[in-house]
Amino acid sequence: MTYASLLVAVDDSPVSDGRLELACDLTLAFGGHLTGLCAGYMAPPLYDPMAGGAMLGELLAYYRDAAEAEVERARVRFSEIIGARAIAADWQGEIGHPATVFSAAARGADLVVLGARKAPAPSVGPDVADVLMACGRPVLIVPPTRLRNPVGEPALIAWNDRREARVAVASALPLLRQASGVTVYAVGSTIDDSSTAELADVVTWLGRHGIAAEAVVAPPGDASTGCQILDEALTRKAGVIVAGGYGHARLRQWALGGVTRDLINDSPICLCLAH
Repeated sequence: MTYASLLVAVDDSPVSDGRLELACDLTLAFGGHLTGLCAGYMAPPLYDPMAGGAMLGELLAYYRDAAEAEVERARVRFSEIIGARAIAADWQGEIGHPATVFSAAARGADLVVLGARKAPAPSVGPDVADVLMACGRPVLIVPPTRLRNPVGEPALIAWNDRREARVAVASALPLLRQASGVTVYAVGSTIDDSSTAELADVVTWLGRHGIAAEAVVAPPGDASTGCQILDEALTRKAGVIVAGGYGHARLRQWALGGVTRDLINDSPICLCLAH
């Protein structure tokens, strides 16, 4: 298994440049093909209903022109960066809701590379959670300023025995094979023979794929589970955290907090998530 086809979110910001450079590095590392995608978003125009929508047509044309200009700026930047790299690549630019566009485009990708951001803002780029829930592919989330590369550095698997974690680890095998070390890390309310055996099964499975890993079970601390995972990853100088995304209902995580939300909001380390 490898990542033969990668899809990366592109815009005309400096943060996007760093994400695109990383996507180029990953494409070279896996001998794959890279598709750059920008989805220009037409925000619903504001108008005075008392005026009967007299200016609505002009507003729609203005917003479409702005969205198309955004896509064109992203295309030019993509071409400039790709032009200096010897990789196979192509470009897609569309007008539409970013998360919907990216979720549809993911059908042609093995890995989707997105940027992390703090608040929902469709005009800035696709919402990570929306894409993760709908795209059916692993998503590599790149923080605005990442500490290390997700390839060639240690990897931390944030394990719990749910479907999402199993899918995430299987999807991340190409990254894990290139990691300098792999830790399967679980935070458990109890540490007993069953939890140790559970992680041992995962370590054995990884070994059959040629990946040497160690298992660590930690008791809950005063901080949230998400913070414990981040602290462990920082301590181990990890380049990527692999985890299941939204094992609990997303609405519950939005209202009460959860590991996925904490990781997306706070991690300075690349995340490889799958739902």
